Amino acid sequence: MGETSTWVPEGANQDREDFKVVGTWDHPGRQSWDMVSGAAKYPTDLWMEGTLTAMALRCPYGHAKVKSLDITQAEQIEGVKLVLTYEDEELASMPRYRPAYYQLGASPLLGDEAEFEGDEVGAVVVALNEEICKRALAAIKVEWEVLPFILDPREAAKPGAPILRPEMNPDSNMTGNTFGAAVEWEQGCAEDGFKEADHVDVVDYGRPMWSQFRPMPPAYFSYWANDPWGNPDGEKMCYVTNHAHFPSNGPIVSAFMGAGSHADKYRALSPYMAARYCDFVEKRGAQFAPVLSKRLGGVPVRYVQTRRESFDAAVPQTYLTVRIGYKDDGTLVAVQSENVHQTGARGGYGDKTHGHLVLPPNAQGFKQTVSPNIYSKMAYYVTNGACTTADPGQPQYEPVNLAFAKIADALKMDVSEVIMKNIKVTEPSLSACMSAAKEAFDWKGKWHLAGERTLADGRLHGVSCRYAASQTWGMISYNINLRMGVDGKVYMPYAEALIGTYWPDAVQLVIAEEMGMKLEDVVVYYAPNYNNWQQGDAADRGSTCTWAAKEAAVLLKEQILAAGAAALGATPEEVDLVDSMVTLKADPAKQLSLQGLGQLAVGYCGKPKVPFQTDVIRTMNVDMCEVAVDPETGLVEILDYVVAHDFGKVIRPSSAIGQIENALTMNSGRALREELIWDESTGVLLNGNLYDYKVPTALDQPKFVPVPVETRCGGGAYGSTGVAHAHANPGLVGQAIQNATGGDFIAMVPYTPDKVLAALGKIAR
Repeated sequence: MGETSTWVPEGANQDREDFKVVGTWDHPGRQSWDMVSGAAKYPTDLWMEGTLTAMALRCPYGHAKVKSLDITQAEQIEGVKLVLTYEDEELASMPRYRPAYYQLGASPLLGDEAEFEGDEVGAVVVALNEEICKRALAAIKVEWEVLPFILDPREAAKPGAPILRPEMNPDSNMTGNTFGAAVEWEQGCAEDGFKEADHVDVVDYGRPMWSQFRPMPPAYFSYWANDPWGNPDGEKMCYVTNHAHFPSNGPIVSAFMGAGSHADKYRALSPYMAARYCDFVEKRGAQFAPVLSKRLGGVPVRYVQTRRESFDAAVPQTYLTVRIGYKDDGTLVAVQSENVHQTGARGGYGDKTHGHLVLPPNAQGFKQTVSPNIYSKMAYYVTNGACTTADPGQPQYEPVNLAFAKIADALKMDVSEVIMKNIKVTEPSLSACMSAAKEAFDWKGKWHLAGERTLADGRLHGVSCRYAASQTWGMISYNINLRMGVDGKVYMPYAEALIGTYWPDAVQLVIAEEMGMKLEDVVVYYAPNYNNWQQGDAADRGSTCTWAAKEAAVLLKEQILAAGAAALGATPEEVDLVDSMVTLKADPAKQLSLQGLGQLAVGYCGKPKVPFQTDVIRTMNVDMCEVAVDPETGLVEILDYVVAHDFGKVIRPSSAIGQIENALTMNSGRALREELIWDESTGVLLNGNLYDYKVPTALDQPKFVPVPVETRCGGGAYGSTGVAHAHANPGLVGQAIQNATGGDFIAMVPYTPDKVLAALGKIAR
């Protein structure tokens, strides 16, 4: 069983028990209305009179260098306004392009070497429209030098492999902060543990690169104009679209860093962006658009890319081999985990290993077990497989849950019992989630040993169970400013683009709750001239941002009560805020409207005092999956998927449940169909479109049953914690398939029919 989770309430009202609006339904969010009604304007929607279009030359090879360029014919095409090449002195002198602040490898904004197929390289064209841009790019005569390429980190790791980024590491393709050696971590002695084990097995798990496709192709729109607020140095202000994930306002950071400028010269144009999941890679357009606009005198420039070109940012490949030792009773006693991870073409953010996650990611899950002996080795390798986010943390729960499934299968045990026997953190959350999941799923009625149940239609029946921790995030400090206007309403500005997290709606609920305001009297609004984010990691906006908003709301309420009490001839202790009215506690009929009380304001910048480490665990979750496997075709159908998630505290139910549904929809696609495929002989992506790269549609949506659990043990507002990250792994479906077939565990996602048939022995591997 798990260890007891200790949590000391920190900040104002963390131990609040009476909630009027937080955790309740029937509060439609402002964002929801904007999106459903079409009022939301995305970067692709932005255009103004006189806008020019920009597009870049793209490399047709897996890795290549421009030997020569002839732009003469392109410049002569009617409607072409500007053609720049990598030899342009201004472009060459700019700070090197970093697609994300975690990226270690940097490249020129417009260089002569393409690091992957589809990379922007050599030349950029500005013209009247997209069609003319394409004609001009086609007219550029290019002589290419095709260079060696590597698509798989396992190949990049081999002795004698071509060195892809010698400026980062002249000796090997190892990158991140792992220059010259892999990151290693050990507790106890794994080899001694294997000597004590009654059984030793090996678990293999692999994940291909999968697309971070966006619902619409990115379009970066920018222009330079006077600052309506006045600029003492007389410089123009740059207006640019906002595709931000983090840090701060992503393209704005890219723009001012790329131009060697300052953030106060930039303003975001749009609060909305197409949904993205852990995509920290900004396109070169984030820097190109403002640069090209400035070059042309400030005219609006819209830098675009095709839908096919939007497939270049992806979550990378990772390959794990885990040796496990365990006792006859299913207790894990030894782990030896080795991980080869792809960082993509520019080095990724291997620095996360020591900078944020503290441990190698493949050690995180196993550290939460009772095993006294754990050895972890993780190496990051640069490849030519696109420019990825290189997130090493995503697969951390796959090997540990596959290990539990392997133990359960070998010992003929219930896998849920193996989980509870081996996970040492955290109570009461783990038991609460396991009990809730079992009841909602009917685990007792559905569970069986591998290969023991066939459905009436002849398909093989399988079930599986996994655990994961809801990671506690706390790196970013949120700067919250609240103001009460003369109209008696409370206003909070924000400037960050929205990617589907719906945190402004959650913040509105928390402010209303803390202050005693009617929900409609709290206005959280987009203010592009307001910079409210500190640069840093903002992975858990819903709980961490609302924590800061809660603290600010308490401070503003104190000011309002002081002013209202004075007007009523009472002390602040004798009054309260009830439904946006200052109310005398002893005589609730005596009330004072906030209108005309005066303008009051507070600022609060802070965060929960929680270390940003994924081995700091407070809340858990348990997922259960049921599948049917057709033994003749290998097709897999997900019949049921139950998620018991400990939210700590649910702040906005529709958003919380939506986060789970989004993660599981994505998971079903990754588990059964999503995989980027390159031509191994050319390095060219073969399925860079939504026809060949099959994402789930409404018709593919499996049955999801979210089960909220609240232990108040998280580090965010009222003990809340993060949601979607914990469910973004597809291995549970593979475990259910193995339970159905009774064969080997499939080592590589997605679990396509050919792999299923191979596991059944119907076709050769």
